[in-house]
Amino acid sequence: MSKIIYCSIAILLVSCSNESQINNEQSNPKNLVEYTWMNVGPNFTAENLASLIDIWNNMLDEMGCSLNGANILTPKVSNEAYDFIWVHLWTSLKARDDCWETWTTKNYQSSWDGSIDGIMNYDLDNVYLFKPTTGRSPKKQNISGTFVNTFYFCNFNNGYSVTDLDIYQKELLKINSFSDLHWYVTLEPMFDSDEPQVDFIWLDLWGSEADKISDQKIWQNTDLPSKVNKMASCSPSMEGVSFMGTVIRR
Repeated sequence: MSKIIYCSIAILLVSCSNESQINNEQSNPKNLVEYTWMNVGPNFTAENLASLIDIWNNMLDEMGCSLNGANILTPKVSNEAYDFIWVHLWTSLKARDDCWETWTTKNYQSSWDGSIDGIMNYDLDNVYLFKPTTGRSPKKQNISGTFVNTFYFCNFNNGYSVTDLDIYQKELLKINSFSDLHWYVTLEPMFDSDEPQVDFIWLDLWGSEADKISDQKIWQNTDLPSKVNKMASCSPSMEGVSFMGTVIRR
């Protein structure tokens, strides 16, 4: 199912976007990033998704919502909990709260629910807000409208702490041979959860799968992988959770 969704979004990108005009908002997540879990319905198609994204963007313009952009993330490995993730890049917490309040109190939500009926659905119990901190910025702007990323949910091993993470980040910055579009952030949860919290969340982003593979080879040829393995344990594995991303608002 994930490949079908990604192909649909890729078709959407080609048919609805001018790549030379796409702003690289996904490489500059100012202030806050929010993830909403989504599932597809029986009438999900590339054409229906394109139409819904247009409707959604027009709604946000009408409401005057303040975002730096929005993306869709499709998991590379199918996940039983969701088919894809809708990402908001908010300019501030107030902007986020104001937009959601207008959405829920001014009839936009009910209109949206009618528009997406049978095509896709969202789960408001699985909406997650984070404050990103950029650890490395990309050397160039990504104007392709697509990207790949990988999340790592990690806990420190005994005897290690955020001090060791800071040291690791400084050593990582010394590598200048990564691809031009690589960058990463750490994510601070801005929500309460009954689940045990991890010590840190790391998010790597690349311009393409080829760039990811190349950069990981560079990283693996250093002593940093062994230092990470000593410092932390990540779930569900040290390989992280990977997605294919598409810009849907800029």
